[in-house]
Amino acid sequence: MRVLKWAGLGIGGILLLVLLAAFSLPALVNLERYRGILASRAGKALGREVTLGALRVSLWGGIGAEAKGIQIAQAAGFGSQPFLTAETLRVRVQLLPLLRGQVKVSTAVLERPHIRVLHARDGRWSVNDLLNAHAASSQPKLSGEVVRPGKVPSVGGLLLSEIAVRNGEITLQDQTRSPGVTLTLSDLDLSVRQASVIAPVEIRSRARIGGGRIEATGRISASDTDDPLLDVRLGLREVEAAAWQGLLFDGRGMTLSGTLSADLKATGPVTHAAVSGNLNLKPMGIQAGETFRKAAGEEANLRFEARREDQGVNLPNVSLTLKEVKVDGSLRIPDLRMPRITFTATSPKVDLDRLLRAPSPSSAWPGIAVAHAAAPARPAAEARAGGSGVEARGRITIGDLRYRGLAWSGVQADIRYQDGVVQFPDLRATFMNGKVAAKGEVDLRPRAPRIAVTARLDNVATEPLVQALALGPWTLRSALSFDSTLSFVGFSTPQILGSAAGGGSLLLTDGRLIGYRPLDRLSEVISPFLASQGIRVRLDEFEQVSGHYTLDKGILRTKDLTLTKTEGTVTAAGSLGLLDSSLNFDVVANLGRTTVEAKVTGTTSQPIVLPKLGRLQRKIETELDKALPDQGKSLKDLFKGLFGR
Repeated sequence: MRVLKWAGLGIGGILLLVLLAAFSLPALVNLERYRGILASRAGKALGREVTLGALRVSLWGGIGAEAKGIQIAQAAGFGSQPFLTAETLRVRVQLLPLLRGQVKVSTAVLERPHIRVLHARDGRWSVNDLLNAHAASSQPKLSGEVVRPGKVPSVGGLLLSEIAVRNGEITLQDQTRSPGVTLTLSDLDLSVRQASVIAPVEIRSRARIGGGRIEATGRISASDTDDPLLDVRLGLREVEAAAWQGLLFDGRGMTLSGTLSADLKATGPVTHAAVSGNLNLKPMGIQAGETFRKAAGEEANLRFEARREDQGVNLPNVSLTLKEVKVDGSLRIPDLRMPRITFTATSPKVDLDRLLRAPSPSSAWPGIAVAHAAAPARPAAEARAGGSGVEARGRITIGDLRYRGLAWSGVQADIRYQDGVVQFPDLRATFMNGKVAAKGEVDLRPRAPRIAVTARLDNVATEPLVQALALGPWTLRSALSFDSTLSFVGFSTPQILGSAAGGGSLLLTDGRLIGYRPLDRLSEVISPFLASQGIRVRLDEFEQVSGHYTLDKGILRTKDLTLTKTEGTVTAAGSLGLLDSSLNFDVVANLGRTTVEAKVTGTTSQPIVLPKLGRLQRKIETELDKALPDQGKSLKDLFKGLFGR
């Protein structure tokens, strides 16, 4: 009993000493003398000025220390506001490992940190110096112990158990955009835990972004190789799409609305991780220019599978569903530092009438405007340097493509992209019962893009083509073969027609032109002269129409446009103004044994046709001389008055 008594007194004494130490040690240990030293060493390590507020020590919950008012300066040239401010940093060290010579931090908690990351107009980032310093310090040493990635090391007996961030905020300001774009990650809670040096690192985080939530969970485990194993999941829930609009599209005609939800997963070795994702785009609204619009609630989804490969990434499976269109494809970027993208895209059916709004009368066909709106914006520094260096090439295959009454099948197109220029070196399809082959280039770098196209059409049905192009209240039933080289500038129809230049040839066979006012008016004028010779013919029906043409600043010219019939030919030489529909043609009809000439002016809607009666007058005068040699002179004078000669 006496032993137990003395043991109890000893234990009580020890507890009393511990309690006395817990109350007195914080007062005896004055950390203020070390505040300047700690701030100086941290500043040298970061290459930034570091400021610390009040420091104190505590024994509750383990030996610990607390720093108030932490501040890290912004990089030089990025303003006076600090890079990081934090209310408090609390560190707790476990006592028993300390007795064995190990410093095991049970918790390190950073309260209310605010980090500001800036992207300057000249392309520099405010964290470049920190990343470069980290990269330099991470270079393998020539001698000594090399720490294997994925295993949290023991440094001087220091073991890290948990690092946490509470109520943090990260702000990204991109000044390369005009106007500048700010994206904020708020209410950030982050926890990184590791039970022992060989245990997996467990990560949990959550935050608010763009009115929605972002959550991440996962673990990083050591492997038999020097490549840690990932098992990480990231989720976005109802994030406002507009928050990303300025960052992604720089106001270039692309408008986002609604919310985005997504699930992403990364597994396997870090250097060759397999990544998969599912983006639910249905709640989003997307509009590109005046032509493409997807309303919130319309079906849209993106799925992909990807894997890291050396310095690049490979996406063997990409699937996009947009309204009733589904596209499957692949994409590969061998080196992310110098992106050279290869891709494929395949779809059994694409109905652009369901995807796109009908263009207004002043707008062009949608492909140009949509491509320009989606083209990635380049910072001013990149534009001055001559390009972003991004290259892409691939092939698109579409089984059935439809737009505004036009139908393509078996579409195959090779596409190349480099520094804002899209090339189509080979495009082939079956088109309106015929064939089409084309190549071209779209330069998206100017505000008004430049387009150049070379195309050949064989036996294409013309009536649906005329209706789709909305050329006027007339139609043409025929089969068209066509060669053309064409270049133009801009989005809108006036821009395109006013800048169009090029040339080519055409051949129409077995056709009928219905409701075309200039031809109808020409027929009204010359038909009486032909009828007087016993010739009755319909000019709106033909065996073929052939000719060559040139285009210059929106003026179409031809010297040999020829309509051929069994009875003869009608040839036209002159010009057509594509912008004002002005006409200026000399027409010669050789039908039967009769030749009639006419001048066609005015416009396509109000043509003016004046007969040139010189040949007919001379023939009448000759016949009068033969039939009435005595009275011929007076009759000739009468005809001169009638003909104005």
